Amino acid sequence: MNCIHVQIFRFFIISGCLLSVFLGCNLKDPLPIPIEDISCHKVKVAPGPEDFVLDLRHGAPRLLISSHDRRNPESSGGIYYFDINTEKSGVLARIGEPDKIAAFKPHGMDIRSDGRITMLYVIIHDPYAHDERLENAVIIYEVRKNDLRFVKLLEDADHLWSPNDLSVLPSGDIYVTNDMHGSLDMLTHSKSSEIVYFDHLTEIWKKVADDISFANGILAEEDRVYATATFDDEVVVFPRTEDGGLGTPEQVVRVKGADNLMRYKKSILTTAHYDDMAFLSHSKNPENYSPSIVFMIRPEMYTKDTVFVDTGEMISAASTAMVYRDKLYISQVFDPYLVVCDVPVFMK
Repeated sequence: MNCIHVQIFRFFIISGCLLSVFLGCNLKDPLPIPIEDISCHKVKVAPGPEDFVLDLRHGAPRLLISSHDRRNPESSGGIYYFDINTEKSGVLARIGEPDKIAAFKPHGMDIRSDGRITMLYVIIHDPYAHDERLENAVIIYEVRKNDLRFVKLLEDADHLWSPNDLSVLPSGDIYVTNDMHGSLDMLTHSKSSEIVYFDHLTEIWKKVADDISFANGILAEEDRVYATATFDDEVVVFPRTEDGGLGTPEQVVRVKGADNLMRYKKSILTTAHYDDMAFLSHSKNPENYSPSIVFMIRPEMYTKDTVFVDTGEMISAASTAMVYRDKLYISQVFDPYLVVCDVPVFMK
């Protein structure tokens, strides 16, 4: 959720509270009960580490983190590294970007390696610092040990009108979620979201799915594409065709307020926002907690298990979760740190 989304979300909550009876809004669900207690600790990184990916090809394993201070929307953010062994972090220099890029407000991202080079794909909002929510782009970088080298800027106002997350296939083809047109979509839970596809050979974008209520996280695989529909309270899967098209979606599980998706073995991890009012309050003040939940979804069984639950004191507004070497890494929308936990025994 970027800075402009947060502003619209505030309008949605205020209006939604007044119309909740009429619209059937469910602003708060009871928190699930975790399967077992796990040990966790905080590690300070950078403001708003909303999304991250794993880089294993440049020395010690590290996370690359998309950071933007969403409580200070005029600011630019950055891409940070987090060394998994030492838990040290720092900003990665970005080199070779076009001079016309006046602001850097990153959101969802993904990573791809062809065995020779590693590429990082990053959604950025408002690249020309016009404070225009319809101005968005995807930047592709070559990942190197100490910096990110600019490779390509992808822009298409018709298909990148409100990009939230992206997922890249080994071929370089890209799937992107567009979440909402404006406050009315959020107020009414309108099914106006889309998923778009970029063919890396033709460099043509096309819409491949619509009729979704706030498309959010996405995970593309060779024969299928998973996505979260945040206001539909579900994770869905689309069959994928050879030309990149998507077939009729099927619900995998119901999850209130599901966010990003990350593959873990034969399962998928997702975070969830269960209390909309708390999320709004936290977006304005870090001392106001917003619950965080991590689920492990077993898509072949259409089931989910609770991995992590917190009222918000340890971490609020969790956005991405990943497992590596028996550790669970959790990021968040606003505050400047990650949480690192032991993986529950049932997941090993």
